[in-house]
Amino acid sequence: MNYKNQTFTLDGHSGNDFINYGFSDMVYSNGLFNFCYNRKVLTFYLVRHGMKLSAPFDPPLTKLGIKQAEITAKCLKNISFKSILASPKLRTRQTAEEISKPHSLHMSTDIRLIERLEWENSQSFDDFNIEWTKTDIDRDYVPKKGKSSHENGRQMREVLDESSIKYEDGNILIVSHGGSIADLLRNIFTQENLPHQVNPKTGAKYMKIQECSVTVIRKQKENYKLVKINDISHLL
Repeated sequence: MNYKNQTFTLDGHSGNDFINYGFSDMVYSNGLFNFCYNRKVLTFYLVRHGMKLSAPFDPPLTKLGIKQAEITAKCLKNISFKSILASPKLRTRQTAEEISKPHSLHMSTDIRLIERLEWENSQSFDDFNIEWTKTDIDRDYVPKKGKSSHENGRQMREVLDESSIKYEDGNILIVSHGGSIADLLRNIFTQENLPHQVNPKTGAKYMKIQECSVTVIRKQKENYKLVKINDISHLL
């Protein structure tokens, strides 16, 4: 019998459960399934901040945003994190602080986790949106204040790569922004392999990363695998 690409259950665990723990090679021999331990796996949990006030520069979370963060904290409370990183913006720090409460870890901030550009105090939202759209249409476009989409994704990946050097395995929580998480995914997995929406007015392609959604990436050796993207099932 050919057992290739089939899922098996042993002692209440599926074959996928063993893969999740690093047992990626399964060999059938003499009527027995033997799981071979492969390399250690590092898992990144990327969370977008909760709903923020509609205001420029550095707005805080709304009451709904705080509630979203509390629910996300409950969802992730049983995961053992080795590190919790956040963008230094107020909304991401508030979200990370809420999620970190069940864990005995100090939250660290990293400026490389901020958005590619922010709505400035001296700027109308329309002007900000025009610049943002340009960075969606052309990922190499550098806005007047900020970074290109490609550069933003590169800096995000830098954070992940540095974490993978520091930690061989385990779980890392990163609280960032919708655009930054999308830029990271585009850089790692290429735009053609990811779900996109298109603005009918501008033709700009963008990824929908919702407030307090959870995106999971696993890294094994030098390979990244996208496990789930923009998961908001815990908020429903």
